[in-house]
Amino acid sequence: MRTDRSALAALLALAPVLSLLVGCPGTLTDKQRYLDAINAGSSGSAGRATGGKGGGGNGSNETAGEAGAASSACGDVVTRIFVPSCGGTGCHGAVAAQQDLDLVSPGVASRVVGVVGTGCASTLADPANPEASLIYQKLSPTPPCGAPMPLARPALSDQDAACVLAWIAAQ
Repeated sequence: MRTDRSALAALLALAPVLSLLVGCPGTLTDKQRYLDAINAGSSGSAGRATGGKGGGGNGSNETAGEAGAASSACGDVVTRIFVPSCGGTGCHGAVAAQQDLDLVSPGVASRVVGVVGTGCASTLADPANPEASLIYQKLSPTPPCGAPMPLARPALSDQDAACVLAWIAAQ
């Protein structure tokens, strides 16, 4: 009985290390192609970087006008990408969020735009420079700090990573 408990304790102690070996993040090989595809169907001011927030309210996850471009090609990024890939793993959900980063509760944009991350001294989401946003950089195989995300899960597709980039730009 004591041996079973020792083995279980050892396995539980190794679980975090083993989980790092499971994931094999890919790369975003052609960002511009996906950004062009996202922006192609839009009209007017739906460019990639807008220089900041539009006139929309802080309660929404996207601003008017630009939201149409990102959502038409990508859908609701929070619901379609953040919830299953970031919050569904138990990491960035509403309860016990890692690095105090909740990516699933309503109002995600208000918690990430212009906010510096707790584990890395970088802005989580910067609409004026979306490529420099920590949330986007953490999707690469070599982020500026910490481990690539999602941790211990398959990397997002190039299209989904481009959707995250477009979502950041539209904030």
